[in-house]
Amino acid sequence: MGNHVVDVWWSDLRAMDRRLLAQLDPVEARRAEGIASAADLGRFVVGAVLLRVAVAAATGADPRAVSIDRTCDECGCPHGRPRVAGLHVSVAHAGPPVVVATSPDPVGVDVEALDRGPDVETRVRGEATFKSTGSRDPAGRHVQPLPVPLHGYLAALAFDGTGEVGGHHPRSGRVRGGAREGEGRAARDPHLLEVVRIPGGISLRSCSPGSASP
Repeated sequence: MGNHVVDVWWSDLRAMDRRLLAQLDPVEARRAEGIASAADLGRFVVGAVLLRVAVAAATGADPRAVSIDRTCDECGCPHGRPRVAGLHVSVAHAGPPVVVATSPDPVGVDVEALDRGPDVETRVRGEATFKSTGSRDPAGRHVQPLPVPLHGYLAALAFDGTGEVGGHHPRSGRVRGGAREGEGRAARDPHLLEVVRIPGGISLRSCSPGSASP
């Protein structure tokens, strides 16, 4: 693996297709049945399927065979942070964007709309740090901004170390490099969402920044 330590995957609420429900495990399917809002359902389903695809890419497993534990630490119900055996994962969404990060070491990712009030950057960095460690203290964490493929959003990634972050790009596949290189790539190319193929022929579609409204 060298110094490549994190994979980041982006998708979009418009990737929601009810056929994706067949990709959920029974626990996820029951949770989806209880979500009344179409937007909330879309974010949950796209996030769950994108997580499976990201884990499968990191481990070589079939996305449909990936086992995800969502047990809440406080109440024991299946709505907690996702856990995957042998891999650290983090999922975030805000409006249309959905993002997943995977790493061999603790990792956290967060995204939020810029119009959600003051200090958005502080909140996003704090939440990403909390997801990676359970604390908002960034000591020992590398926290960096992430280019978001939709205008009007801010994202951050927190992980252990200063190695490379691999993004996923529909034209050239994986993009490697630190925050500055990633930001430059995002600025040059308006299509920064991966077209993710899922067994069964369904895909999470890519889109252009600014083409979807929050």
